[in-house]
Amino acid sequence: MTPPTTNTRPLDIDAMRTSADCLLAEDAEAPSPEELETLTLQLRGHLMLTIPEVETAALALPADSESRACSIFCVGEARLRLSGEPGRTLPARIAHAQRLARSVRVLCDHYEYEDHRCPSAPERAAYLRMLEHYPECPACRTAGDQEEGTGLCSTGDRLHQEYRQARRGPGMQPGRPRPEAVGD
Repeated sequence: MTPPTTNTRPLDIDAMRTSADCLLAEDAEAPSPEELETLTLQLRGHLMLTIPEVETAALALPADSESRACSIFCVGEARLRLSGEPGRTLPARIAHAQRLARSVRVLCDHYEYEDHRCPSAPERAAYLRMLEHYPECPACRTAGDQEEGTGLCSTGDRLHQEYRQARRGPGMQPGRPRPEAVGD
């Protein structure tokens, strides 16, 4: 994405990716507890710097853009990960840091490439369209927690079907297994 003007200095994307790779690279060794603490704090700092930059740039994209929807979804996911607490055991703390690292990595992608789309971008975009529609629609709000459409709102039913199709992926048929998402 084109870096917005909210920050006077550009983000050091290379340093951020290097921090993330310490935990996510195939040949990465498990860090010591002290190294993990330092790395976790670095990753949290990277997210705190990157989130507002990516969000600002995403909001400048067209409202119906998959890249915008994916960026906003990834920002939300990063915020959730920032609010999470690491576990008490070393493996739980490593897993927490790895989740932070994945968010750093994907936000770096969104920051660098305006048209970046995560492998699950179509699914995320369809999901966000449902989230925007359902709370505003009286018919959808009264439908309850039913999985299938109710027929009360043709727009809600259409959005639900688009989301189900996006989850299947392009060219997927109902009943076929869904391919695993890669990346974040």
